[in-house]
Amino acid sequence: MGTGAPPEPPAAAAARELHHLLRSRDLRPALAYLRTLPSPLTLLPNHALNALLRALAAAGRVRAAASLFRAIPAPTPHSFNSLLAALLRRGRRRSASALLAAFLRSPSASPDAATLNTLLHGLSTASPRPSPPALLKLFRFLPETYAFAPDAISYNSLLSALCRAGDLATARKLFDGMRVREDDAKCDGFPNVVTYTTMIRAYCAKRLADEALAVFKMMVTDGVQPNRITYNTMVQGFCEAGRTELVKEVFEMDSFKPDTCTFNTLMAAHCREGRIKDAMNVFHQMTELRVRRDSASYSIMIRALCEEKNFSQAEELVDELLEKEVLKKRGGCAPLVAAYNPVFMYFCENGKAKKARMLFGQLLDRRSKVDVPAFKTLIIGHCKEGDFEEGYQLVLSMLKRDLVPDSECYIAVLDGFLRRGRMKLAWEAMHRMLNSGLRPSTSTFHSVLWGLLKKDGCAKEAADLIEIMLQRKIRQNLDLSTNVIDALFKCNLNDRAYKITKSLYDNGYYIKMEKLIASLCEEKKFIDAAEFTLFSLEKHHELGVAVHGMVLDGLCMAGKASEAFRLFYELIENGSTSAAATRSLVMLHHALEEAGKMKEADFVAKQMRRATARIRQRI
Repeated sequence: MGTGAPPEPPAAAAARELHHLLRSRDLRPALAYLRTLPSPLTLLPNHALNALLRALAAAGRVRAAASLFRAIPAPTPHSFNSLLAALLRRGRRRSASALLAAFLRSPSASPDAATLNTLLHGLSTASPRPSPPALLKLFRFLPETYAFAPDAISYNSLLSALCRAGDLATARKLFDGMRVREDDAKCDGFPNVVTYTTMIRAYCAKRLADEALAVFKMMVTDGVQPNRITYNTMVQGFCEAGRTELVKEVFEMDSFKPDTCTFNTLMAAHCREGRIKDAMNVFHQMTELRVRRDSASYSIMIRALCEEKNFSQAEELVDELLEKEVLKKRGGCAPLVAAYNPVFMYFCENGKAKKARMLFGQLLDRRSKVDVPAFKTLIIGHCKEGDFEEGYQLVLSMLKRDLVPDSECYIAVLDGFLRRGRMKLAWEAMHRMLNSGLRPSTSTFHSVLWGLLKKDGCAKEAADLIEIMLQRKIRQNLDLSTNVIDALFKCNLNDRAYKITKSLYDNGYYIKMEKLIASLCEEKKFIDAAEFTLFSLEKHHELGVAVHGMVLDGLCMAGKASEAFRLFYELIENGSTSAAATRSLVMLHHALEEAGKMKEADFVAKQMRRATARIRQRI
């Protein structure tokens, strides 16, 4: 009798499931699954963790990717390369340099050809770009030091980096050198279709259309088959150079079949020249020729129509884009959010922020390159329509992508929450604003503090805000500070109240002590009232007979004769000009006698006689 297949090891099963979940654009299921695993960092193999790292970086969550990298027990070269590419892509040169230094020191992982390719591509697309000599030095240093041979991608990456750096002469020397070595079958550096296309693109970028066409003919002569990128690069370059005769020559080539990118290039060229009608004709021809329209096809026309103030037709295209779910279809390049900014502005200025949010959401689902102005437009638009919660969710979405909302975004959300009385959210938004390195105005601090005081159960948050204001040297408001201390006592947060009061006075601020002591007496908190009376004496703040008498009377009625005598004695010792009224002294004398404190009662009686004698002398 045959036996079944052996059970799959837990590590392999977990890795297979994680890879499956990472195929989705939504990372939440994969992250939720990761939390269900016992010790996932030790259970999962490196290839699964690297896949998660790449997915987080591709989604713009570089901070989460860096945290995952630090938690991997034994990072492989692929782990280093994945995070290095993400950091360079986001322009984090300093973090990338620190990671590379750690990579070079790592005893278990060494740079390889993929590392060289990542650095060449990442540095050449970052700003500021390195000089051509620095690129050539890097190209020689890593292979020689770590004993690996550059591959075809390495040579093409260097060629592309030199072209981006603007050193076309050095790039051409490298290109010609690669062609000379083409007969060496053992060398990975011979030119391929990417090499020729890179040179064609470089010449097109310099508006050297004839040189680009010469390289193309050289390519055909050398037996390298052009691909659609090669043809589309020439079409775009020739359009930008205004060489329509060369564009026609490309279209007449037998091996060329126009695709979506070709039509998009033609539409963009027409739009640049202001020929919107011709661009729209090309847009309609795509359907006639059964060429699929992608997100770029729509974004080019939508942007052009918005610039022409033809918003109704632009909105029709947006409706068609959403209805056909073009942005949800796989394939094609990731759309640019910035291309849709004009239509976002139109929607948000005309009460259609929800439609803008729907379009924006689909763009984010495609992992489009995020755009700060687009986020800001939608945040302000939602707040204008009263949907402050959605505006705040967009703020949180920015923070998750390591983008920093500006003061206008935060203030729009804050003002909305304050008007709606959503103080917990207002406090949270202000806290995030402060953590983003922004400083709200003094009036904004006071508005949030006032709102927190109006809301039940927010005394702790109000105290936190007072402390932040003191740390940041924000001017205090006398009434608000007093009300915060009062609210803390009402919530039985006495220690916090004392601490903040001391901090206020240490920083040169005051509170309305008479008002606070009266409130404490109303709450029957006479011990605390006495402590604040003594604190006022220490700060040379004269409260007056009425306040002293109110506290003394309250202590006596509460059976706290000893505490009352201590307060009275301190008043006398500190030379208070108005220790207490005669009525309060009589009550204190009786309370001490009832408590059996005869010595203290005699002291009070003696003070009463002195007070009477002084009164008679005045008469």
